[in-house]
Order: sequence, then C-alpha cells, then structure tokens
Amino acid sequence: MMSEVSPRVIREEMTRDFRLGIVGAEEDRQWFLDRLLPLTATRVEREDGKERFYLLDSPPEEGISEVSAATFYVLGPDEPIGARGVKCAPYVGNFEEVISWIAQSRPTQLVAFGRYLPGMRPVVAQRLILNASSNNARFAFLSALPWILPVSLPFLPASSAVDVFVLTKNQAMLVMRLAAAHGHPPGYTQQVKEILGTVAGAMGWRLLARELAGMIPAGIGVAAKTAIAYSGTITVGKAALFYYQKGRQMSAEEIREVHKESEAAAKAEAERVVANPPTPDDLTDLEL
Repeated sequence: MMSEVSPRVIREEMTRDFRLGIVGAEEDRQWFLDRLLPLTATRVEREDGKERFYLLDSPPEEGISEVSAATFYVLGPDEPIGARGVKCAPYVGNFEEVISWIAQSRPTQLVAFGRYLPGMRPVVAQRLILNASSNNARFAFLSALPWILPVSLPFLPASSAVDVFVLTKNQAMLVMRLAAAHGHPPGYTQQVKEILGTVAGAMGWRLLARELAGMIPAGIGVAAKTAIAYSGTITVGKAALFYYQKGRQMSAEEIREVHKESEAAAKAEAERVVANPPTPDDLTDLEL
C-alpha cells in the first residue's frame, strides 16, 4: 500500500506559490505579520514566509488582487479586520476567524499555508484532518452500499480489501500532508507506517470497519461504517498532529481517549452523509 502513497503529490502541494495582500498602516501590518510568523518560527521559516506577502499602504491594484490568494485590510490589533475587492476576506471579528476563512476557501493551498506560515498551522491541521475524515466517511458510505443494495455492485467498490486500501491510503496521505504543513519534507514512509500502526494497534478499528457492513442489518451497517471511517481518520490525524507538534507517539491510552472524544462528531457526520448521500460520481473527488 505504501508504494501507492506518492510523496510527489505532497511535495507539489507544499511548494505551491501564493501571496497574501495585507493593507493598512505599517504598525497594523506588522501586528498581522507577527500572528502569521510568530516568535516560535525558525529563521528560515520567517525568511521564507516574508516572501509570501504584498505589504500595502492603500488598496491594491487589480493585478495584485488577482494574483493574491487573499487580501486583508488590517485596522489594528483591537479592531475588526475588514476587506473589500477581489479575493478579499469577508468582514470578520477577529484573527482566528479570518484565518479559518482562508483555510476553508483555499483547500488546494492548505499545505503550503502551513509550511510557510507557522501561525496558520493549527487551523491548517484542523482543516486537513476534517477534510480527510469527511472524504473517508463518504467513501465508506458508498463502499458499504453493495452489501446492502446488491443492484449497485457494478458501480461501487464492493471489495472489503479495496475499502481498507482506500481508507488507509487516504489516512497515509493525511499524515504526510500534516508532516509537510509542519515543515518536514514528504516521504517519511517509516513515520507514516509507525503512526498508522500505532493507531491500528490501539483501536483495531480498520478490521471492524471492514466487517460491519456485512454483519449489521441494512441501514444500520452503512451509518456505523461511515461513522467508524470518520472517527478512525480523525484519530489518525490527531495522532499524527501530536507527533509533529510534540515529537513523540501517542500512547495507546491517549489514542483511545482521542477516539472516544470523536464519537459524537462521527455520529453527526454519519447522519449528515446518510441524509445527503454522495453518488458514485463523487468517488473521483474523495481526495484533495
């Protein structure tokens, strides 16, 4: 499976070029920059990060707005951040909200945001984990249907081996994206194996996910498998994030606690997927 997880894809994501426009007085721009490039950033991170900005005293010309991932109008640390014009952040009340907006609205640039702007890493990591977990939940829903509705067999991946392969591959890609967003070069296959193996050893959730659809009555099995895929991927993502933030593996007890905490969100996600089911055409879109 690991041979199918290409570092090339992650490398391309982490090196995507982008610019952010920051408009305001010099001291206000500096306040904003200090949040994106905090004191904890390394010298290299600060030097690389500073190249990602257009620092402007007045609204940018149309050309700059067009090539910027977003433009922010900064009024000061105790004032709301407003925006206007092309690719500008909507009016929001604080720094965290405006950063969450750009992370959600620019999914293809998430890894690069994390790599170059350490102040965005918590939001980037959360968005990467949620995206991967939602995608795996949708895939698990679709892959469970053939067991419940045999008429769909020609159109969906009915094999439990394929099911586990895709879920695990997406989790491995998530681990590598989190690594890249924290400044590590992609290709740490041993770390990926260790993280996935540690989670699987603590939870055994992948085996359970593979068997649920065939063992549980119609409807219940689909929802349960969807929830397990979501919570399992959340657990993998948080275990990887812990590793890249703390420099050590989670213990089995810590992993089980994270998994337990994700159960309510997993149930809610399964309910959303069942209520608004994806179609087989969505299978091609289940990975960033």
